[in-house]
Amino acid sequence: MKHLIIIVSILFSLNSSVFSQADVKAMVDLANDLIKLNRYDEAMEKFNEALDYLPSYAPGINGKANLLILQGEYKDAYKLVDDGIQKNSDFAPYYLTRGIILINNKRYDKAIEDLNRALDLTQGKNDKILENKIYVNRGAAYQKLTEYDAALSDYSKAISLSTKNPNVYMYRGFLYYQTQDYNEALKDFNLVIEIDPENPIAYYNRGMIYLKLDNETDACRDFHKSCELGNTNACKMVVSRCVNLTN
Repeated sequence: MKHLIIIVSILFSLNSSVFSQADVKAMVDLANDLIKLNRYDEAMEKFNEALDYLPSYAPGINGKANLLILQGEYKDAYKLVDDGIQKNSDFAPYYLTRGIILINNKRYDKAIEDLNRALDLTQGKNDKILENKIYVNRGAAYQKLTEYDAALSDYSKAISLSTKNPNVYMYRGFLYYQTQDYNEALKDFNLVIEIDPENPIAYYNRGMIYLKLDNETDACRDFHKSCELGNTNACKMVVSRCVNLTN
């Protein structure tokens, strides 16, 4: 009878462990949903609750680090994800998150090292969402280093993985603008507006492209639209460049 009690106890512990991990995953998923709703305090509570149950749960650690980034707490985010890497060095999202922090700290070469490691760890896993994010951020790091060909290659790879993400077209469009390839930049900002027609930055950027192409009428039309959508820089352009032109 004593042995039976021990066996039952062990089985109960194993089942509890399984259920606890499922609960932890549900908490982390909920926290990530709360982030999308900008309910950061509630999201942090859920991450902390999940990590109280299972402190080593990598998606929870990484999710909390990304929330800290959104809150501007880069130092705490770096420490959290760095500790996570020490315990689980094969979790690719850790390197993406640390790479983002390093980009914010202008340590672009180190960021690229982390993003390369993240890409290596995603090989064969068919995780297009993660790969897309890695290429976008590595492209941003290359762009900051003025390695424009490498940046363009990464942005284009990111687009091939997710053709409906307006942000990547925005980044690539700005890169084209920097390299004075205005016609290609115009194509990308057109795509941003096609996907996200209420994006004030896209209208402003396209307006700037039209100015470079000596098309002040279309530029002012875009500045007016961007201003209506809340972009203060566009409103300044309306006042300084467009007061004598009709909408």
